[in-house]
Amino acid sequence: MKKWLALFISGMAVLAAPAQKPKEKTLLWKISGKDIQAPSYLYGTFHMLCPDDFAMPDTVQKAFHSTKQLYLEIDLDDPGMMAKMMKGILMKNGHTLKEYLTDKEYDSCSKVFKAQTGLSLSMFVSYKPFMVSSLLYPSMLGCQPIAFEKEFEKLAKQDSMQIKGLETIEDQMNVFDTIPYKEQAKALVKSLYEIDKSKKQLSEMVALYKTKNVAALHDDVSGDTDLGSYEKVLLDKRNQNWIPVIGQAIAEKPTFIAVGAGHLGGKKGVISLLRKQGYTVTAVMY
Repeated sequence: MKKWLALFISGMAVLAAPAQKPKEKTLLWKISGKDIQAPSYLYGTFHMLCPDDFAMPDTVQKAFHSTKQLYLEIDLDDPGMMAKMMKGILMKNGHTLKEYLTDKEYDSCSKVFKAQTGLSLSMFVSYKPFMVSSLLYPSMLGCQPIAFEKEFEKLAKQDSMQIKGLETIEDQMNVFDTIPYKEQAKALVKSLYEIDKSKKQLSEMVALYKTKNVAALHDDVSGDTDLGSYEKVLLDKRNQNWIPVIGQAIAEKPTFIAVGAGHLGGKKGVISLLRKQGYTVTAVMY
């Protein structure tokens, strides 16, 4: 469940170049070659971090300010985003959390949820269990977290840059309709029953993120037992869908792309897929 929370992705030359998994320890990558006139940049985020863990190094800011547009997983500047999100967080066909929990489980979960968030679980029984889990994030981190993407949004507005999304909010919300609500509910119950363990695991993942090792981050996310057989939906398929969007964007103008760091590594990660398309993706160390 900690990974679900953290993740809230030509011609003969291509055939001759195998997809190379990234090995360098950095979150910032320069994209060049092919039909690109000026470099673009790819950055791996951790969607929310405590202020003490958050950093925006000068090298990253310099790369950002050299570009002309910002691409996030979704367009945070969309004026209709909140309305779309509120619609997307609800389970389809009137399902509720109580359908997937025993009375005893619901009562126990309600007590822990209230203790952790100060909120009543009954307010969110129609939410997709994944979205209920996300409400635990500040408590699990032990702080009022900073949203990494919002910081990039602020920088973009300072530079009068256009902000776009690699996918729509509907796309992102619909991902969690492909994962059975029962499975999501089981993961929610587990994270609440083992709240101290969940906090420890999330803390370990933040520590791993700070090492900037995208290969290890990918292995950590893909090794999540709660993720199970849904890695293709949560990571691989989304990564593949993003590649043509990225290709079009970076051909138009220098672009800064910021996505969850778990999407970067591995054979089916964004870096490897871009290299397979013939782009040169190089580590920018800092």
